Amino acid sequence: MKQRVISGIVVAAIAVAAILIGGYVLDILVLLFGGIGIFEFYNAFSKRGYAPIKLFGILYIVLLALMMYFDGDSYLSIMVEAKAFGRVNLFPPIFLLGMLILLALLVFRHEAYNAADAAITVFGGFYVLFLISYFVKLRDLEGGVYLFFLALIGAVATDTFAYFIGRAFGKRKLIEEISPNKTVAGCVGGFVGSIAVLMIYGIVLWFTEAYRGLPLYHYAIIGAITGIVSQIGDLAASAIKRYAGIKDFGKIIPGHGGILDRIDSYLFAIPVVYYYLLFCGIGGA
Repeated sequence: MKQRVISGIVVAAIAVAAILIGGYVLDILVLLFGGIGIFEFYNAFSKRGYAPIKLFGILYIVLLALMMYFDGDSYLSIMVEAKAFGRVNLFPPIFLLGMLILLALLVFRHEAYNAADAAITVFGGFYVLFLISYFVKLRDLEGGVYLFFLALIGAVATDTFAYFIGRAFGKRKLIEEISPNKTVAGCVGGFVGSIAVLMIYGIVLWFTEAYRGLPLYHYAIIGAITGIVSQIGDLAASAIKRYAGIKDFGKIIPGHGGILDRIDSYLFAIPVVYYYLLFCGIGGA
């Protein structure tokens, strides 16, 4: 337990510092987490007997780095200036080339790779790198520090309340085949807890005048959103691990598991909050 607490504090401190500083510091941390995460994902399926093409993990990381460097609108956007054509998105041709190589491997290395391996290779890139790219995009919005912590706190509150309410009152299992420890009471507790904590967060920001770019009622709505999608993210990761026959994605964080074990709920919550804010015209693009 002591090791778990210490490692959790260290990782949290590094993450909070990177969020506060932003810029290249956050970019590097996201690249590091994404890089570790994609190989944790591939290793999980390797233990199931599949052969994801891990070299493509490097391609996905490079695409993420290019998005950051060229300030793309999303992971699927790498905008550069070309004299003959104006602004060009490099992601489609790069991804097309990657897909052609992947398909060629299915033909010329059919004894080593099959269609399932190719599907896992592509899915892993989008599950990890595409979703984690929104960590950077959310932080880049106007008032991004407060908005990032908005999504982060909502996901953490959901997980915390779900755990304690579930332990105290949980009797009926939520989806026992996927996650035996999760209960209906915990699910409801996480949902309500996220709304309550984000309302408190919004009130504090509003009355201290630290940030007033978001009307208070949005905090309740975003609390409801994170209270749902972060639990879906957590359950989705549990479903993947159960299929792969593993308890954790990795062991890099003592007492906690791998990177994906720590950010599984954030991978869903942060992109959804990002688009909610954009559709509401908050934070700017």
